[in-house]
Amino acid sequence: MNVEVDIRELVLTGVETPDPAALGTAVGVRLARLLAERGLPPASPPPGPLPAPAGTDLPGALAEAIWAQLGRPACREAHR
Repeated sequence: MNVEVDIRELVLTGVETPDPAALGTAVGVRLARLLAERGLPPASPPPGPLPAPAGTDLPGALAEAIWAQLGRPACREAHR
């Protein structure tokens, strides 16, 4: 499976990052990898805050959170 992810805008509240463009690129790379390896998730929990302990790999945690939300029914319908 060939997956391309294009993140045009990534809005984070309460998170400071020195280079927002680099963060968006890193999240896109990790999200593309998750989609290629796992495909779309079968279902996801309801949206809510993303708890991330200090020292968490922010791009990886964001990619996992976005990937999990792709399993929501509304997302599934949009991709058909």
